[in-house]
Formats: sequence, C-alpha cells, structure tokens
Amino acid sequence: MKKIIFILLLYFPFLLADEISVSISETVMNDYLTLVGDFKDVSEDDDIQIIWMLENPRVKFENGEALFLVHANYTHGQLNIRKDIKLKIDIQFNSRKNTVQLIITDPVIKMERNGEILEELDISDIYQSDFVFSGPMLINDSFTIKTAEGKEKFDVTTQDPIITIESGVIKIAIDLLYE
Repeated sequence: MKKIIFILLLYFPFLLADEISVSISETVMNDYLTLVGDFKDVSEDDDIQIIWMLENPRVKFENGEALFLVHANYTHGQLNIRKDIKLKIDIQFNSRKNTVQLIITDPVIKMERNGEILEELDISDIYQSDFVFSGPMLINDSFTIKTAEGKEKFDVTTQDPIITIESGVIKIAIDLLYE
C-alpha cells in the first residue's frame, strides 16, 4: 500500500502537470457575429442620402494576431467608398476575476477621401466591442489526499498566464506549482 501511495505521490504532479487552459475558438465569436448579422443605416443630410453598410463581420485568429474583419460600404450621394476593415483585438486576462476579455482596440471606422475624413462610425454601437469569457484559474488553492498515515495537504499556486494565438483559437494557459 505504501508503495502505491509513494508512486501516486511521485507521479501525481505529472498527471496534473504543466497547465490548465481555456481555449476560445474563432467559431464561437463568428457564430455570435452571424447572429447579429450585417448592418445597414440610411439617413439624410441636406437632402443627400447617406448609407452605411457593414457586411460579413468576423474574427480571425492566426499567427499570433487576433483581428476583427468586416466589409464596409459608405455612400454619400454619388460618392461610394468600399473598404475591407481590419481592427486589432486585444486580449486581457484578469486573474482576480478569472476572466479573459477580448477587446476591439479602436472600434471606429473612418471613411476618407483625399486625406479628409468624411464620416466615422463607431462599431461598438453595433457589435459588442468587448467579449468576456471565464478564465483558467482554479477555484481552490489547495487539495488534500488521504493516505495510510492520514491526510496530506498540497498547496497549489499559479504562475502568470501564457496567452497564445494559433490558427483559429486563442489559448490562455496557467502553470500549476505544487508545494
């Protein structure tokens, strides 16, 4: 029995070793954006029709970068501007709240012609500019194992999270240390 407990204690850190992680796939984000859908706003200024259209909103996680992508059309009378918009998404982890937040850093689309800004549209009014997910932190900071000699208590501490952006997924991982 003591041999089994010794082997268990020897290998237990390796069974739980290295990291606990949370993965956020671009599919989850894109499903939300599909539900919200495209955006169209029609207004008038001095009897001139102004049309804003945002089509195919989506996110792309790739090569260490998280991006919000959308096709934008702006029409002001006879003037028509079409742009493919790429906005950076910042990833923040709050260890106190155990949350991961994805934030579109500058959610303003600027339509310009010859260096002059004609119109701006803040997409945070249309699409949520920040998305919050649960993080990978443990609920308990210790655990107890029953042994033949009684109970053994182990404290668990964590190191700073490692945030990686791979093809199609953001991964937030923490390393566990046992004391």
